[in-house]
Amino acid sequence: MTSRIKTTRFWIAWIVASLLVYPLTAVFTIAFGMLWFPAIESIFPSSDGFSSATQTISEIYTFLTLVGFGGIIALAIGVLQASVIKRYFHFTPQYWKRATIIGGLIAAPATAFALFALNSYTTTHYWQLVESGQFEILQRLMGLLPMVMYVSVMSVVQVVVLRRYVRNAWLWILANAVAGFMFSMVATMTFNPGFGDWLLAAVAQGAITGFAMLWLLHRLTEEAENAGKDADLAYQHVPIDMDDE
Repeated sequence: MTSRIKTTRFWIAWIVASLLVYPLTAVFTIAFGMLWFPAIESIFPSSDGFSSATQTISEIYTFLTLVGFGGIIALAIGVLQASVIKRYFHFTPQYWKRATIIGGLIAAPATAFALFALNSYTTTHYWQLVESGQFEILQRLMGLLPMVMYVSVMSVVQVVVLRRYVRNAWLWILANAVAGFMFSMVATMTFNPGFGDWLLAAVAQGAITGFAMLWLLHRLTEEAENAGKDADLAYQHVPIDMDDE
């Protein structure tokens, strides 16, 4: 397989994987819900659902549900990204899936807290913001923030793994932040976004992160070739994820 063909196929596969994150997340969410909600009902049995739970316990439940959902999204992302890297570069960064899941578990509540804080600020200072013309800016920011912050925080944890393999791994964080921003901009550029807007946004996001990962992994290939190793065999000399062998 020539380098150009391999590059194109990897990029296309990465974009497709970015699209598949959503249906795979739905499958994982259904499985999670089938286990999680019956467990909660058994802990807080009542005809009104959670009416017997205290406010504190309800907040804990909400927090854990949010964390769990963040982990589910990250699990789908980690599985698909690892499969594409392994298929075209013959290795998977060690602990990539674990790092992605941990990143998602952290990113979900962090994103929710940031949105809550921003919403509280806009509510408290509503009239001042309207008079100064800043209210619409903050409203727009609240629409852009969720995806940007989630993928950025998650990628920070991924970089802990990635930096063992490539130089300038911090660019992965920048790429995810830009890709998340692009997704949010494209997905919300119309008043009533539809499937076409989401599809275009998801493709744009996948194209940006795919290009970044491809560039970083090609740097690893170039370093291996400069060291006199065969590019396809070079990855045998770096730590791999044993779960993917």
